[in-house]
Amino acid sequence: MGQNTSRRSVLQGLITSGIVIGFDLTTRSWVTCASATSVFDVHSSTSNLPIGKSIITQSQPQIQLVHTLTGHKKVTFGVRAVAISSDGETLISAGRDDTIKFWNLRTGKLLHSLDAHSDGITSIAISPDGKRIVTGGISTPTMKVWDLRTFLMLKGDSGHTQPVETVAISSDGRLIASGSDDGTIKLWDLHTLKLLDTITAHSGFVSKVAFSPDMQTFVSAGGGDDNTIRLIDLQTKKTRHILKGHKTGVDAIAITPDSKKLVSGSFGQLVSRNRAISTLKLWNLQSGKLLHEFTDNFSSVESLAISPDGKILICGNYDGTIKLWSLEQGKLLHTWRDGSSSVLGLALSRDGKTLASSNEDSIIHIWQIK
Repeated sequence: MGQNTSRRSVLQGLITSGIVIGFDLTTRSWVTCASATSVFDVHSSTSNLPIGKSIITQSQPQIQLVHTLTGHKKVTFGVRAVAISSDGETLISAGRDDTIKFWNLRTGKLLHSLDAHSDGITSIAISPDGKRIVTGGISTPTMKVWDLRTFLMLKGDSGHTQPVETVAISSDGRLIASGSDDGTIKLWDLHTLKLLDTITAHSGFVSKVAFSPDMQTFVSAGGGDDNTIRLIDLQTKKTRHILKGHKTGVDAIAITPDSKKLVSGSFGQLVSRNRAISTLKLWNLQSGKLLHEFTDNFSSVESLAISPDGKILICGNYDGTIKLWSLEQGKLLHTWRDGSSSVLGLALSRDGKTLASSNEDSIIHIWQIK
């Protein structure tokens, strides 16, 4: 399987200026509220930082832990994926304990649980109308489609010869994409469940796939020895650009809501015991040009999410921290601790007010963004 099973501890050493951010309820956008006068040493503070506490001292916290969900069994690789329904009412989590769980996002109450895959679930995607989900797994059938009204499986065949690492659903609700350890990507009709195309794009396993919101570009990321990202024309299925620059396999990708930029994250290149470089990059989605490398980020990246206004990048890291970055300035805005293990999954509600994180210890946290 593509997941790296023996990663060493990575950095908690980073020095950044304190910038206080908040969520404007009127404009529904993230804003910079103030700039702190002190400089905070993350290396000396975040390793002992309690869960939910930030390295930025504020009179009133901007990010608050509201629920800790422990319904998944603690197994290796924990809870790999989380998704929030478009109405913001339901959280869906997928674990390596073989289950899909449905939670009330407001109360944290477990609503339903499905025994979904016999060897664990790697990924999950929810349709825009909230009626179907797609899951990827290790053993055959490696991709399944579920009806959320009946909780019945509609399809249980991926056509892949190896585990499915990643799945995605297009913004118009028409297409499914699945990426596999066999190096191929398959595109499906979400409604008829028929296979439409098979794309051979990577020499290694396919770690992540994503559709641009404008339905013009399909993005795939390579894992293992294939450290590339491919920008594929969704109409012709031809590769427009191959993005190179990561030193290791790409573990996370996220596209801005305006379909203009792409963020990619990787484990990076270890330059010391607790320090990795070349972990986080920002690209032009149309030209494939590298716009910015977050050289101040020394934490290996596991998961990514972008705020609804496209201004803030949320980054889940191997060292158990979550970081907020300004995509406009490339600056670190906020750091807090999710737990003691890798932050494998992130999901942000459409209004930008609620963040869900899942980690390798099979714990899910719900954060309120104020």
